[in-house]
Amino acid sequence: MDEEIKVDFDALENAGILGYLGSAERIRRSVSVARDQRSCAPGSVKDPYLRLGCHPDLVERLWKDLAVQLSVKCAWIVYGVPVLVHPSSGIIFGFCGGTHMYSLRLPPEARAEAIRAGAERVFRYPAIPRLNKKETVFDLDTIGKEWIFGKWLNDEAKWCLDAFTFAVR
Repeated sequence: MDEEIKVDFDALENAGILGYLGSAERIRRSVSVARDQRSCAPGSVKDPYLRLGCHPDLVERLWKDLAVQLSVKCAWIVYGVPVLVHPSSGIIFGFCGGTHMYSLRLPPEARAEAIRAGAERVFRYPAIPRLNKKETVFDLDTIGKEWIFGKWLNDEAKWCLDAFTFAVR
């Protein structure tokens, strides 16, 4: 059984990401089996890599590949979304969504390094004309200036460790 991680729902550092993850519109569109749960352990969901509305490769990237250097388990679920949460501070420092994106909350130096390496802060979901879907844009400024989108870059596990350290108060 997973150890309990207490997400700090009152932390200023979590305000932007919780506003996004907990928005009624995002939850309404979610296909995650845990979308109605504010916070829960991955072990409380049957097949969490397959049933949280994210591509399983993204969940594995976030929870395993990027977290490889972390000294403690940080994998958690908030509003049905796979996230990384610092277990002592309750600060969310990573999340993934859908079939294309994952993100880390980085301190300024690591964020600048990630951007120089090719990480971005704006994600464009392409239009799908046959489904009558228009292009949509997710700008991380809506959740906070600290966030970057991952791009399967070589240094992301190091940046995840930076994000973990940054999430300590």
